[in-house]
Amino acid sequence: MKKLILAIFILVLSKPAFSIDCPSAKVEHLQIEGSVIYVYPEGQNWHLVGNIEAVGTRERYSALLAAQMSGKKVVLRYPDGYDCSQYNLSEPAVMVRTYND
Repeated sequence: MKKLILAIFILVLSKPAFSIDCPSAKVEHLQIEGSVIYVYPEGQNWHLVGNIEAVGTRERYSALLAAQMSGKKVVLRYPDGYDCSQYNLSEPAVMVRTYND
């Protein structure tokens, strides 16, 4: 019985969280409006980075600002079903990845 419970627990924890990685792009624009941060990646549209008070938003903003200043590309990750080509200011980013190329 303990093995069955352990197996179920492992299955629940290992269930992948589906998400969408937008194509890598340079950061064209960053905008802070009140306590909300937006980003406009090259060739895409405006996306919500998040509310400055939300956990991780300041760190994502810092990575985006550094990438913009150095001309590096970034990848933004959003929840499953997100359309990176659409104007979307309601769903915050869950991850920012910077590239050295």
